[in-house]
Amino acid sequence: MMNVLQSYRIVLLLCVLGFCCGHIQAETWVSERKIVTVYSLNKAYKAVSVPHSAILEARWGKTHVYDTHTSKLLYSIPECLTEGYLFISNDGTTVAHILDQEYGSDTSKYITHSVNIYRNGKVFKHISVKELTHCDTCDNNLLFNAIKDFTLLQDGKYQPVLIPNTSPRDSFLTYNPIFLFQDTVFIYTSTRRLIELSLLSGQFKDTVFETFTMQQLSDFPPVARSYVTFKCSKTYPKLRDNDSYYAVEEALEEAFNMKADMLENGNRDKYKYYRVYAILSIDRTGHANIIELSNQDSLPDTQLRDAILSFNYVIPENIPDEIGYWYHEFYAFMRNSNKRIAEKERRLEKEKEHKAYLARLTADSINGVYIPRDIEDCFHQLDMLLSPQDLRTIKNYENSNEMIKLHFGLGLWIRNNWGLWCGSRLQKYCLQRGLQHPDDMSGTILRYYWEYLHSIHDSWRAFDAYQQ
Repeated sequence: MMNVLQSYRIVLLLCVLGFCCGHIQAETWVSERKIVTVYSLNKAYKAVSVPHSAILEARWGKTHVYDTHTSKLLYSIPECLTEGYLFISNDGTTVAHILDQEYGSDTSKYITHSVNIYRNGKVFKHISVKELTHCDTCDNNLLFNAIKDFTLLQDGKYQPVLIPNTSPRDSFLTYNPIFLFQDTVFIYTSTRRLIELSLLSGQFKDTVFETFTMQQLSDFPPVARSYVTFKCSKTYPKLRDNDSYYAVEEALEEAFNMKADMLENGNRDKYKYYRVYAILSIDRTGHANIIELSNQDSLPDTQLRDAILSFNYVIPENIPDEIGYWYHEFYAFMRNSNKRIAEKERRLEKEKEHKAYLARLTADSINGVYIPRDIEDCFHQLDMLLSPQDLRTIKNYENSNEMIKLHFGLGLWIRNNWGLWCGSRLQKYCLQRGLQHPDDMSGTILRYYWEYLHSIHDSWRAFDAYQQ
C-alpha cells in the first residue's frame, strides 16, 4: 500500500503541474455567438448587445442603447450581455442583465454577479445569487427549474426530463422563470421564491412562489427580442504568417531562444517551464493591445510585452463587420533551449516548492483562511461558516448521500480554501486516513457533516481514529 509520504509527493506533483496540464493539448472548437436585440415593453427603446469573444460567459463586448423612433445612439455599456436575460426600461435609462449562474471572481473576464443593473451606460447595482436566494448551498444557481436529468436523443440533442409529478405551473416556470411587467422584473428562484426587482430603483423584495396563477403568468406581455447568429472558432490568436494553433507560442520561442516541448513524454517534471498567459484585444488591422498579462516565472517583462505587441495578428473569419476588434487569450509554456540549464532550473524550483509544501502542512492558516486540524474541527468551522438557512437545507436532506449536491458549491470552497489541492494540515490528515484525491476528501467531510448534524457519530469518530 502506498505510504503517506509517497502520497504527499504525488499530490505535490499534481499541484505543481496542474496549471499547465489543462492547456497543452487544447483543441480548436467552434462557438456560435449571437448579437442580441431587446426592446422595452413600449417599443420606444432597444438594447443591442454585441460579443467580442468566442467565450460565451466572457464580458468582452459592448451593449448599445438606441431610441427606436430616431435610431439615435443614446449610450453604450462596455459589456457583452448576450447570455442570460436582458431587459430595458420603458424610459430607456436602465438595462438589467440576469444570469442563472455566477462564473467566478475574475472581473477582468467574467460578469461576476447574477443580476447587473446599468443606468445610462454605467453600473448602477450588482446583486449576487446569495443576496437573492439567501442560500450558500445552491451551487450558484439563481433560477427555478424542475429538471431532474437529460436524455440523449438520436439526433445528438438533449431532452430535459422533469421531476416526476411536476405540476403544469412548475413545468411552465422551468422554461419561463423570468417575466417583465411595466418596469418590474419577476424572477422565480431555485429556492422557490418570487423576486420582484424594480428596474428604476434597483430595489428588490421577495414574495411567495405561488403569487401568480398559471393564467396570470400566461398573460404577461412578451419581451420583443431578435438574434443574429454567427460562428467563430475559439483558438489561440493566429498570425498573418503562421495560422497554426500555437503560432504565438512559436513566435515567443524564437524571440526568447526557448523551446516548447511539454508534449514530449517525461518533460513536464524534468525541466523548468516559463508560463505566460495573456488576454489580447486584436483589431482588424492585426494590431494588438494587451488587456492582461501574467508572467509567472519572471521573463523580462518589457521584452515580453514588446514581443507580443510586435506580432502581426489576424482575427477569425466570419466575424460580422460591425465588430471592430476581437478578444483572444493564450498560454505559452517554454523552457530554456539548453536542456542542462533547464534541468538545473527545475531542480532548484523543486527544492523551493517542497519547502513551501512542507510549511503548508503545519500552518494553522493559509492565505488568511483558518485550516481545520481534523474532521471534528471541520464540523465546528462549518457550523460558523454556514447560515441558519443553509444548515436547515442540509438537515433536511434525506441521507448523507444527498451531500453530493454541494460538490461544486460548498465542496469546491472546501477544496480550494482548506488546501486540499496543494497542501495543508487538513490534507495531511486526510491522506493519513486513506483519502488520496481532494474530491474524496471534501466529499467525506460533507457526508460526515450531515451525520454530525443528525447526531450520528460512530462513523466519523472511527474515521478520525484510523491512521494508515
